[in-house]
Amino acid sequence: MNYTFIDLLSIMHKLRSEEGCPWDKEQNFNSLLPYLLEESYEYIDAVQSGNAKLMAEELGDVLLQVVFHAQIAKEEGKFTIEDVITEICEKMVRRHPHVFGNEDLKTSKDVLTKWEEIKNTEKTISSAMDKVPRSMVALTRAQELSRRAAKVGFDWDNPKPVLEKVKEEIGEFEAEQPGSQEAEAEFGDILFALVNLARHKGINAETALARANAKFEKRFRQVEIMAGGKPQDFTLEQLEQFWEKAKKTSLK
Repeated sequence: MNYTFIDLLSIMHKLRSEEGCPWDKEQNFNSLLPYLLEESYEYIDAVQSGNAKLMAEELGDVLLQVVFHAQIAKEEGKFTIEDVITEICEKMVRRHPHVFGNEDLKTSKDVLTKWEEIKNTEKTISSAMDKVPRSMVALTRAQELSRRAAKVGFDWDNPKPVLEKVKEEIGEFEAEQPGSQEAEAEFGDILFALVNLARHKGINAETALARANAKFEKRFRQVEIMAGGKPQDFTLEQLEQFWEKAKKTSLK
């Protein structure tokens, strides 16, 4: 059976009704936030896997969260799903004057510049940092903070001095007492400098780390298999040999 968006709205309405689901009826905006994040991350995993069926499934879970929030808002008289759709449609038309208007924008850079220009006229912004959500994961937020600072001229012209800054921060970290608050602060500076370097190189730091996490996990699972499920019974040298075998296997 093929369902439509209207069917999804009807299902959500029933789940929240008197004869609906006890769990669904108990939810509110705040209680749903962890699920919104979780479903978003699961969709990212699906995209990186290249599995189209899984992508469709996980994107449906993300859509469910949007509909869920909109249903709660409707019940509380705040807004409706129609308001959500209207807002985003109006925004897309407004911020694409080269498509829906008479602006002549030739390159992606021109488009992004115009996008920011229009966005700045829509809301009162006292700082370039105002539009960076505090709830963002730290790595993504670091990249967005540095990107917005760069847009107003606070940036190097090329990656070389950024790399030098990374080396400088590593030196400052090594000079601190291990485990101290000062060491933690300096380590944070290293991470921020690395994120800035990623931006200069056209790399999304969050995606890069996610890929590294997945790679480490896959290889370590192979190490565990080679160790018969008991890696703790082997020496570090033996485990490193397993690791090298796992690396070679993952490259094939």
